[in-house]
Amino acid sequence: MPLKYKGDKAKSNLENFKSQWAVSDLARTERFEVEFNFPPSLQVGDVGDKKDASWRAIVACEEVQIPGMVLQNKEHNIGAWTFYRNTNMGFLGNEINFTFLTDNDWLLRGTFERWIDLCVGTNSKEIAFPDDCHGTIAIKTLDRQDKVTAYWELYECMPRVLNLIPLGMGNTGVARTSMIVTAAYWKSLDVDVDLGAITEKKTKKEEGDKGPQRAKQGREI
Repeated sequence: MPLKYKGDKAKSNLENFKSQWAVSDLARTERFEVEFNFPPSLQVGDVGDKKDASWRAIVACEEVQIPGMVLQNKEHNIGAWTFYRNTNMGFLGNEINFTFLTDNDWLLRGTFERWIDLCVGTNSKEIAFPDDCHGTIAIKTLDRQDKVTAYWELYECMPRVLNLIPLGMGNTGVARTSMIVTAAYWKSLDVDVDLGAITEKKTKKEEGDKGPQRAKQGREI
């Protein structure tokens, strides 16, 4: 049997590549912004109020990961053949790493410590109600004009690990605070989640809704 694609001409070349990115831009890894909405019951200490703490997190965030998705499937055997059928989907948000530049007074680090203490008391070991310790986090990508091009909004966020911070006389530089955050689910321009929706109601896809429309240019969010 002849090979299907053998000998065919490539559908794109270097000129196609250059012309494509001459009219549109590539996403930059350093162009992003992270907005923290801390739990209403969190006492942020000497930072000021929660707006001040959120602002410090926006300015100090140096590194973040965009969450992902995963399809769960199982093997389905038909005769001697093995096929895979999807059984569920999940949000990859159980371990999202954030890295922050640390201020000289360690105020942002203190806010994260208080957040963990809110979730589980450091003295009493009392576990707080989920609604009292959940926050939301918005991860936004920016273009070269500082306009938002895409976003991922994380829900039911809680700190999981506040990492060790190494200090040493042999190293000179800025201390960095890193924290692992968990999120139950997230929304984006292309994926929506409504946990309060009635299951019998038609989905947007079934109703013919194309979902949120992407603007050609960056947009303020």
